[in-house]
Amino acid sequence: QFPVLKEIEKCIREFREFFEKKNMPMLYIFIEKYSNSEIKEIASFAKGLQRDIDAVENAVASPLSNGFVEGTNSKVKTIKKAMYGRCGIELLSAKLMYRKP
Repeated sequence: QFPVLKEIEKCIREFREFFEKKNMPMLYIFIEKYSNSEIKEIASFAKGLQRDIDAVENAVASPLSNGFVEGTNSKVKTIKKAMYGRCGIELLSAKLMYRKP
């Protein structure tokens, strides 16, 4: 019924698949396939992957991730935004170090 949404969903599934399977040939097929997509955002995304191919290849091949660091950054930013203008650096530091069990 909505071909654009189906195309977007298919693109997302294929993108996740080559990352999960650590499959480099699938990466190149993905870029080739979607670089000429009629959906300009998908085409732009695929071309961006091509421009940063070294970093993308490393991300696909490597088991390492910066997810933990990004999660911590997100937590800090959320707390900082919620407490903006209400406390000093000491309280903010204490809030960041406190962890619920």
